[in-house]
Amino acid sequence: MAKAKTSKKTKTAKKADVSNLRKASLAYVGLYGLAYERAQFRADQLKAASGELFETLVKKGEKLEAQGLELTKDTRAKATDMVENSMETVKNVVPFGGRDNRVEELEAEVAALNKKIAALSKKAAAPRKTVKTETTTEKKAA
Repeated sequence: MAKAKTSKKTKTAKKADVSNLRKASLAYVGLYGLAYERAQFRADQLKAASGELFETLVKKGEKLEAQGLELTKDTRAKATDMVENSMETVKNVVPFGGRDNRVEELEAEVAALNKKIAALSKKAAAPRKTVKTETTTEKKAA
C-alpha cells in the first residue's frame, strides 16, 4: 500500500510539474510577445517621428540651398566686376592692350593720310607742259 500512495502523489506531482512547465513556457512566449508588441509600438513611433524629422530636414535643406544660390550669384557678380576692372586696368597700362578708342584714332589717322597721299599723287600724275629751252633746240639744229 505504500506504493499506491506514492504513485498517486507522483502522478499528481508530475501533472503539477507538467502544468507548471507549460505555464512557464507560455509566460516565456508571452514575454516575447509583449516585447515584440512594445518594439513594434516604438518602431511605429520612430517611423512617424522620422517622417516628421525628414520633412523638417528637407525644409532646412531648401532654405540652405536658396541661401547658397543667392550667395553664389552675389559672388559671381562680384567676381565678374573684379575681372572687368582688372582687364580695364591692364588694357590701360599695356600699350598694345587693345584699347578700342586708340585703335579707332589710329585708323582715322591712317585714312586721312591715305587721302592726302591720293591727292598728292593726283597732282603728280597731272600732265606736265614741256618747256623748250634754247639749248635743246640749238643742239638739234646743229
